[in-house]
Amino acid sequence: MFFYVNFKNKENDRLSLKFQVYNNKISRKWYSALCEQIKKDKSVAEPDRFYNFPNNEWSETRIVNELNSCITAINSKKTAIEHRAYEGMDQEQLNILHHYFEELRGGIDNPTEFWKHADEQVQSALERYNIIIHRAEDFYNNQQNSGLSPRIVCTFDRETRYKLAEKDFCKFTLQTKFGEVAINYCEVGKPLFDVFRDDDDIVGEDNIKPLLYYSADFRVSFYKKDKSYVKKTQQQMNSWWRANSDYLKQLGFQNNNKKNSIGHIPVAIIKDKRSENEIIQLLSKYDTIESVEI
Repeated sequence: MFFYVNFKNKENDRLSLKFQVYNNKISRKWYSALCEQIKKDKSVAEPDRFYNFPNNEWSETRIVNELNSCITAINSKKTAIEHRAYEGMDQEQLNILHHYFEELRGGIDNPTEFWKHADEQVQSALERYNIIIHRAEDFYNNQQNSGLSPRIVCTFDRETRYKLAEKDFCKFTLQTKFGEVAINYCEVGKPLFDVFRDDDDIVGEDNIKPLLYYSADFRVSFYKKDKSYVKKTQQQMNSWWRANSDYLKQLGFQNNNKKNSIGHIPVAIIKDKRSENEIIQLLSKYDTIESVEI
């Protein structure tokens, strides 16, 4: 089973990359969801979600300006977001900004009154606001880590969500191969791993949501996270868990429970003869996901 992601740029140059689906149950289920999505509506919802590639046009100034533009649009009828973005933001400020999205959007199945009564312009601005916050987090994380972790995210309009089966949770991992495709987070809120990573004590309790569903949405990582990274991260997370054990237990979370959905579920891998560096340099010339084909 294969699929292709097609890219284009402002000069209308085009590139197609081939991916092979893993031969396991959750990967096959995800591939079926992708096929159904493409039959129903193959429109890519947010075609510019390229992160951390060399020659990236998303400077800090552009990120901050777009975030503030979204805030202005969201506040057009009534002030809903009282904070603004600024250059040099720390993680606490990003957590504050992200929390506004959770509180204003609500869950996929239980949206807030604000969301239900907002017009299309405000809804679009709020969704875009969330995307740009994650871009800001990636920008600052890469600054701190002194290295690039390039990736793309592909989401679709009107996607269908499917519940993960009990055995699917065994496939969650922190390890990442170059060019690996993983199921994208399709909840409104934060998974436990992001709460740990961002040291987020601002996120509301109802907004801590391990992934319980999958959809056709996916992301592709053009970097590696090996076993040494996994070991180090697990040790850090175990320390964090011990320090917050009472609070986490009150929320119903138990350490080492597979349903905590720590990490991601890989479902496919790139099939390309070019070197890793060649692929990264090639993708750096593109800025749009044009389509996905089977």
